[in-house]
Amino acid sequence: MFKVSRGFAGTVTIACLVGLGIFIYPWLLRRRGGALAVGALTALLTLLFYLFDRGSRVATAASALLALLWALGPLIAGVIVYRLQRGTPPG
Repeated sequence: MFKVSRGFAGTVTIACLVGLGIFIYPWLLRRRGGALAVGALTALLTLLFYLFDRGSRVATAASALLALLWALGPLIAGVIVYRLQRGTPPG
């Protein structure tokens, strides 16, 4: 389909892990309907990571599993940050 350089894929991966996991997901989880938005973003992220790995010589099932694991990273980080922020007083 299309070929993605490893440098670009790595940059996007790190940006998603940090940006989504630390900033965007916790913010969304505080909003009404945020859990649904986080679920949709996680599904899209899984697809994106799968497309990044698709060109490699890894089996399709392994690529899908790795994509899912990489997409769950920001989700786990986001939930941790959300719970930590919820335990602190506002201000």
